[in-house]
Amino acid sequence: MKVPVNKIVGDVCMTYTDGERLHREFREAFDRGDTVELDFDKTRIFVTAFFNAAIASLLEKYSRDELERRLKIVNLPAAAKEPLNHSLENADRYYHDPNFREALDRVLGNLAAEA
Repeated sequence: MKVPVNKIVGDVCMTYTDGERLHREFREAFDRGDTVELDFDKTRIFVTAFFNAAIASLLEKYSRDELERRLKIVNLPAAAKEPLNHSLENADRYYHDPNFREALDRVLGNLAAEA
C-alpha cells in the first residue's frame, strides 16, 4: 500500500493530530501484514510529535525490526530524518524498556501534579 503523505496532511507534518490522521490511513493494512510505503514527496516541515503519532506508536505492538521491514519511508527530506529517528528511539525505549517507561511515567506524573 502506497500512502502519499502530502495528500493526507499537506506539506507541513507538525501536529500530533495530523500524525494520527496519517496513522489511520495505513494502520489497518499494516496490521494485516501488508507492506506500507509512506511517500513524503512535497512535504517540508516536520516535528517529532507528528512522527510520534504517525509512526512511533506502532512500536507499542511491533518490534523496530518489523517496522523497518514492512514500513517503507520514501522521499523523506533530510531535515525530517533527525525528528523521525528521535521519535522512534524514544518510543522503542518506552515500549520495550520497563525501567525507562516507569521512570518517564513517574516524571510525567509529577509534572502533571505540579500543573
